Amino acid sequence: MSKVLSRRETEGKADNEFKYSYLSLPAKRGNLGVSSNHRDFSVTESILSGILQSLCSFRMTESEGLPQNDRENGPRLSQPDAIGARNDNRRCRFDLEWDDGQLFPEVVYPDAGFLFRRMNEATVESVGPVAGERILDIGCGRGIDGVEMAKRGAVVIGLEPSHVMIKHAEGYITENGANMSLIRGLGERVPLRAKSVDKVVCKGALDHFPDPPMVMGQIALVLRPGGKAVIAIANFESLGFRLGRMVWWFRKKLGFKAPVGRMLWEVPEDHTYKFDYSSLRCLVDSHFEIEKATGVSLLFGLPWWGMFLAKCPRGVSRSILNLLDGLARHLPSISDVVVLRCRMKL
Repeated sequence: MSKVLSRRETEGKADNEFKYSYLSLPAKRGNLGVSSNHRDFSVTESILSGILQSLCSFRMTESEGLPQNDRENGPRLSQPDAIGARNDNRRCRFDLEWDDGQLFPEVVYPDAGFLFRRMNEATVESVGPVAGERILDIGCGRGIDGVEMAKRGAVVIGLEPSHVMIKHAEGYITENGANMSLIRGLGERVPLRAKSVDKVVCKGALDHFPDPPMVMGQIALVLRPGGKAVIAIANFESLGFRLGRMVWWFRKKLGFKAPVGRMLWEVPEDHTYKFDYSSLRCLVDSHFEIEKATGVSLLFGLPWWGMFLAKCPRGVSRSILNLLDGLARHLPSISDVVVLRCRMKL
């Protein structure tokens, strides 16, 4: 079985591992609002095949047996005019064995560590979990945010396609003794009933999906009236990335040798889209109104910035990063990460 499924590779063939349920805790269908035609909280072979075919053609198709949020004959979802620049290095493919271990370098400089921590904090702050609320975490990864929200009393459901990340999440949930359930599935076909959750969060995952507009449509379908959606994503037009591109352009003109490997401001191979503040706003506008836009961190990606901070006393570097983060909160268009809290359009 190939680690990455493309449309050609999956025609007439599906990942048999999707037949199994990956749950950290037993969850009853009635309690979690799982769609009645979603069997055992897993994506079956017929479901996966239909999903891949519909996503690769970028059309909404109503195939028999697919979880339709109890709206099998509902209206088709509108597509925004612009949803960010598509990464031409990646076609419509699902990496069913994706592992976030590749994200962590051997040396983590202060700016990177600060960015990851603040992104987690800002996302959970924007969600504002309340005891008893049902919260869906799309692309939940290791379940870090879900566990934090579950600790505050929320009923959290994590949705994740990679069985590797599901295993990571199971371990993290067990270690923290959290009450969080996991479903292995895709953001483009959320296997929950319509209007069954109070909030949806999608952090650092939207630019990995083959069809972000479809994901936003699914979020709109499963949210209850008055529900909130929180989207957090890396800003590839941040000030740090812009300055980084400019610096290396000048170095190239001056005859310096090109750096080896991918630069931070270059879109990773596992991303299907490159988002910035304006394109993200355009994407969510199809179904939502933005209540609050928050920026996180500033100047990540600026050449030699992390090394400079590492040479500073820890208290000094922390003060600098906190000061820049305070500025970024009010300047999401140039911040390193954008967090949007949205409500459904009336």
